[in-house]
Amino acid sequence: MTSTDNNWPENWFVRRVRETGSTNADLFADALAGAPSHSVLVADYQTAGRGRLDRTWQAKPGENLLVSLLFRSKANLLTSWPRIAALAATRACQELISIGQLNVDAAPIIKLKWPNDLLLDGRKLGGMLSTSDHEKQFVVVGIGINVGWAPQEAVALGEFFSEKMPTPVGLLKNMLLEISRIEKLSLTEQHQQYVAQLATLGKLVRVELTNGLMITGQAQDVDIEGRLLVVDTGDKSVRHVIDTGDVVHLRNADHG
Repeated sequence: MTSTDNNWPENWFVRRVRETGSTNADLFADALAGAPSHSVLVADYQTAGRGRLDRTWQAKPGENLLVSLLFRSKANLLTSWPRIAALAATRACQELISIGQLNVDAAPIIKLKWPNDLLLDGRKLGGMLSTSDHEKQFVVVGIGINVGWAPQEAVALGEFFSEKMPTPVGLLKNMLLEISRIEKLSLTEQHQQYVAQLATLGKLVRVELTNGLMITGQAQDVDIEGRLLVVDTGDKSVRHVIDTGDVVHLRNADHG
């Protein structure tokens, strides 16, 4: 079943379904069929949602934000969209947290673990998975954010509310507005704001690469293309440039 809502932000094309296998797979197919940029598919439940490194991503029906967004741009700009979406998601979640907290100064801060995991009090709040077609010049950014329910050891936005609980749809509307603001900035401004949101830089990290290899070192910087720069623990003259990988924060690098 598909529903529409006329209250979505301007210039976004949003479709909502009760259940699907994967919003990413469905929207990717829509993109190949000619769907416009800024098309959005949001589901109350996914039966075959996936995370990075082919991990299963599941949530209770209707509790969390399960959404995919389609962006079309020049091929060399496609990698910027997941970072724009990640930055927008942190801001939209932070805004809801601030509204829900009576003492705004004590509201927990949401940060990003490279490349685009949302962390709240060090626990995972959400994650993203992107698939792109450089020849046809589009990328689909899939996002899962814990709103009303979280798996063990993760965290949900609802844990910080005693009343007027946030909803997945409300969060999505805020996030789309944030994306519309951020995409108007220059690439340099977008990059600076994304880097400022990262909790990863300066930490000792372990990175699992897609080929199964592990790298341990200090997360030093992120370049304009979003690649993580890691100084190897064993040989500090070795600097790894990482496009894709799963990062574990070990500790602050200056703690020994």
